[in-house]
Amino acid sequence: MKAWEDLVGTALLGTRRRTLDPAAQPPAVRQLIADRTDPADRLLSAAAVLTAYRRAGRQPLHDVRPLPPAAPDERPFVPPLARERLGRLLAASHPDLLLEWLGIVAGTDYRVPPEALPLLAEAARTKAALRGPLVAVAGPIGAWLGQRNPDWAFLAAPAEESGDVWQYGSLAQRRRWLAAKLAEDPDTAREALAASWKSEPADVRADFLGVLSGRLRAGDEAFLEAALTDRAAAVREQAAELLGRLPGTRYGQGMADRLRPLLRRRGRVLEVSLPQGERGDGTVRLRTLVAAVPLSFWAEFGPPAEVARMTVEGCPAGVLRESWAVAALRQRDETWAQALIGADPGGRTTPPLLGVLSPASQAATIGHLVSRLPTESFARLVHELPRPWTKQLGTALLDWIARQDDHRLVSHAAVVIARAVPHGCLRHPLATTRLTLDAGPWRRALTETLNFRREMYEELA
Repeated sequence: MKAWEDLVGTALLGTRRRTLDPAAQPPAVRQLIADRTDPADRLLSAAAVLTAYRRAGRQPLHDVRPLPPAAPDERPFVPPLARERLGRLLAASHPDLLLEWLGIVAGTDYRVPPEALPLLAEAARTKAALRGPLVAVAGPIGAWLGQRNPDWAFLAAPAEESGDVWQYGSLAQRRRWLAAKLAEDPDTAREALAASWKSEPADVRADFLGVLSGRLRAGDEAFLEAALTDRAAAVREQAAELLGRLPGTRYGQGMADRLRPLLRRRGRVLEVSLPQGERGDGTVRLRTLVAAVPLSFWAEFGPPAEVARMTVEGCPAGVLRESWAVAALRQRDETWAQALIGADPGGRTTPPLLGVLSPASQAATIGHLVSRLPTESFARLVHELPRPWTKQLGTALLDWIARQDDHRLVSHAAVVIARAVPHGCLRHPLATTRLTLDAGPWRRALTETLNFRREMYEELA
């Protein structure tokens, strides 16, 4: 109503800068404030009357029908101990532990109590990672709430089998539809993606390439080559990365043909000529070439462990090592990952390269790095290790931290380790051995978190 808007606007600006317009008020209000000369008195009187009018001065509603109830959900509620733990998680605001708890429940036949759903929905509204498991555990009641609160629309979980979802759904719904179709009917999924590709915004095109990355096949080469000329840099980079994962592509062979004339081995030295152009631009192009060629290209220069340690002339050695690391990550080449970690164990590419290794190699390499790196450097590395961790890696890290003394960086690493080790590590001696009286605060917090997580699984078993 204009009368209320005028009143609120006057109150916000103040009566020294704006006076209330009586003509904008209802006749009854105009009569009550007509004899008041003080602008502030007039404003407050009108506010009092109009507020009462808004609260009580409405016609009664007719033909009011109650909202339809939510569909029945026959699943049992989580056990009492788990319900109590949920309350503690919501009160303490630990989104990472809450995400794990919801994931555990989603893998069972339990559901969460309805009274907890509003708080869970608010948490998921600001942390998108919670939405998937929350939809699963909330069930029909969650969908009922999502249909009535736009902020919780992600709970509505409409049926996504319909083709209309691809045309009219939200980005999250379209991503889920595309991922499901790529698994069930990959040809239909690719046809839909190709048909709408040019009309999609740049960030959506890049996002859909991320969905496609989990289901790549050789036939995607032509589509990805076309994406290399996209006007958006993020799309071009994503397309180049995905092409790097496909073996034997024309793109990779073309990059190898361009790179070969720029390299020459002289004993233990690898001589590099930058591509033509300014030095800075040439270095960037060199990075692109090295990251894009198949790693088998380097066999003519020697085995990976030898090539990774060669002296480099013509460009900084770090340019080649970082580009080799990109290629190893794209092509999931464990031999090259091991060689690059060994050549520069404390480098910034070591954490992601560890993710390429097999579980047994990961644990063995971590044990090797413990002996080679200072404690501070290794503690920093823990923060950057790719997740999820395997049981072997989690056990190796728990063994490492069990031997450490009090140190600021060690205490920070302990927080990460306590939250990231997988379920199979939660009965490690660090969690089951009684602490001594002189145990530091970080060690107590580590033990408490491990036990807290273990109890979550036991309560929902």
